[in-house]
Amino acid sequence: MPRLIGIMAGFCALTALSACVESTGGSAAQMPVAPGSPPFITSMSPDVSQAAIDSCRSALAAQTTGGVTVVGGETSQAATAIYMRVGANGAPWRCLVGADGSNPQTMFMGSEGYL
Repeated sequence: MPRLIGIMAGFCALTALSACVESTGGSAAQMPVAPGSPPFITSMSPDVSQAAIDSCRSALAAQTTGGVTVVGGETSQAATAIYMRVGANGAPWRCLVGADGSNPQTMFMGSEGYL
């Protein structure tokens, strides 16, 4: 019986911790995509390779600061497009890359005038 109580207490503790969300004190708005930019995809196509994701994330992390978050991806015959947000303001970026992760090319999709 004491073992069952311990298991139940552990389960309750895990359930309570899973509901915790870190708050930074405010909700910063994400930087919008610049008018006239291609659509910014926020879902991940199942045929996007991990090699493409890793290559784009590494390429963008090397040229920016503030943390890179992959938010979406899609594939076509020409290339794979990986969509990412950078930093606290969620600056939008797109990376075109080969399915095997070759030749990642990043492009900022936000407006330079965003404050």
